[in-house]
Formats: sequence, structure tokens, C-alpha cells
Amino acid sequence: MPNTPTVPESLAIESGTPQQHREPFARLLHAHPETAFDYLEFRRLLAGQITAFAAERGSEEDMVRLQQRMQELEDAHSLDDPAQEAAADAAFHQAVYQMAGNAIMTHVMGTLFHMLKDGVFYDRSDLYLRRGVRDGFMRQHRAIYAAIVARNPEAARSAADAHIASTAEALREAQRADQRREVSVRRMEGLALTQKPRGEE
Repeated sequence: MPNTPTVPESLAIESGTPQQHREPFARLLHAHPETAFDYLEFRRLLAGQITAFAAERGSEEDMVRLQQRMQELEDAHSLDDPAQEAAADAAFHQAVYQMAGNAIMTHVMGTLFHMLKDGVFYDRSDLYLRRGVRDGFMRQHRAIYAAIVARNPEAARSAADAHIASTAEALREAQRADQRREVSVRRMEGLALTQKPRGEE
């Protein structure tokens, strides 16, 4: 049986640096879009181990809470509501991190998730609008959930790592698509400027 106490839910939800300290840092990061990949790289360092701890240490009460978060995620997915699904996604991961039973990890990840929900790193709802991303994320969340409830730390670690890698690739593709769209718009605007109005030919 797990012998590591669960981090209190209040700490899991409210953890993070105080707002007065977090906001200047958030503004700095938001001004540099490339930090989205720094965030994902850092998260990948912790997420696999935290998810493995969740599989090892989660109490029966934790498992019930995680099942509830998973059901909320399933429900949001079926509604085809990107904003609601993104919120349920965050709640699911926060439940996993709380199960790890490590106050420092929970604090750090809580800070990151506050910033993520505020759109500091990237627009999570926008990713859910991308073709194929929602279904891919759903499969990955199911794999994480299954590994945790099976109390399989290595499978949980692998599933978490795969999810972060998939998120990074989805973000790269979203940025490439946005860049292609911007180039196309500039090209059309340039073409419009070079064309003579009718009657002046």
C-alpha cells in the first residue's frame, strides 16, 4: 500500500508563487513565444517522474478523484467544446500531480499550470481546435489514467512522456501553420498593392 501522504488539495490548487511575484515573470515569458518549448522541456523533466509517483503512491481516495477528473475530461471531449476540454485537461493533470505526494513538485507544477491557464506559454484552447489534436490528446490521457490505476509506474512515466512530446509537436505544427498563413496574407496584400485600380490601365 502507498505510504506517502497525499499533498492537501488546497495546496495542489493554490500552489504557486504569489501573484505579485508571478505577474512580472509571466509578462516576461509571454513576450518571448519560444519559451513555450522551454516550458514543455522543463515539464517533461518532471511529468514522467510525478506520474510514476502517482501510480506508486496514490491512495484509494486519490484514485476516486482521478476517476472523476477523467470522466469530466471524457464528458468535455464528447461535447466538442475546446475551452471546456482544455479546462478539464488541466484539472486531470493537477489531480495526477497531487497524487505524487511531493509538496515541492506540486508547488512547482501548480505555478506552471496557473501560468498555462492564463495563456502565458500558448493558447491551449487553440491547440484543441487543430485537426486530430483533440483525439490524440484524449488517447494519451486515457493511457496515463490506465497506467496509474493499474499502479504501473513505468507505463505511467512512458505515457506522460509521450503526451508531452505530442503536445510539443502539436504546438510546432500550429506555429508552422500560423506562419504559413501570415506569409500568404502578406503575399496577397503585396499583390493587391501592385495591381492598378480599374480605369487606370
